Amino acid sequence: MGDSPLRLSFGNVAETYHRVRPPYSQGALDRAQAALELGTDALVLDLAAGTGRLTHELARRFTKVIAVEPNDAMRALIRDGDVRAGAAEAIPLEDASVDAVFVGEAFHWFDPSAAIPEVARVLRRRGGLAIIHVHWWETEPPLPDYALDLLSEPWLRFSAQRNPPWDGAFDVTPFEPLRYERFEDAIDVSPDALLELYSTTSSIAALPHDERAALIARVRPLLDRDYRLPIRHELAWTRLAG
Repeated sequence: MGDSPLRLSFGNVAETYHRVRPPYSQGALDRAQAALELGTDALVLDLAAGTGRLTHELARRFTKVIAVEPNDAMRALIRDGDVRAGAAEAIPLEDASVDAVFVGEAFHWFDPSAAIPEVARVLRRRGGLAIIHVHWWETEPPLPDYALDLLSEPWLRFSAQRNPPWDGAFDVTPFEPLRYERFEDAIDVSPDALLELYSTTSSIAALPHDERAALIARVRPLLDRDYRLPIRHELAWTRLAG
């Protein structure tokens, strides 16, 4: 989709993103490691690594981790592994150089027609791909309708910059069919913590700083209690065929 303001928006809130985003599911990571048959000596790539939250988890499991991230502000916060500038559509690695590629909360930003061949190119024979998405927008109980309207307006404003669904992009590729698995948990958050989380979503992060702050200030008086935040971790995994 190119380097749209929406795709690059997370750099505007990099420190907050790194600090408040929900942690990755250990169960999902355990399953990915087992499904892709990865030993601790595997060389793995965290593609579109962001601020290195997933990189850190991978570095606890594998002795050799490479993190590739296009956004300078996000990449500056990565503290683990071999950190490189680069994008999914042009991965700065040699052919057949890694055992697995992990993508956390980023595959929907890729151009799959370019990214999938690139992932296949850098993987060794029978190498694996694990794609993790973390969904957490809805609350229990739901937010007041007016608060939801205010928070949803940026999403509608930037909707044209989002990619279409990507699942079918694997239908004719060197990969086996995707397998899907789900893991669930929940956290309790205060109104201020919840709004910090919302500020790291792509469309709110894409707002100019003053507009983003004004939006949060308008919503905050509408929230007068703590909220339960159900979190759904979705793992999609596959391996090179043959």
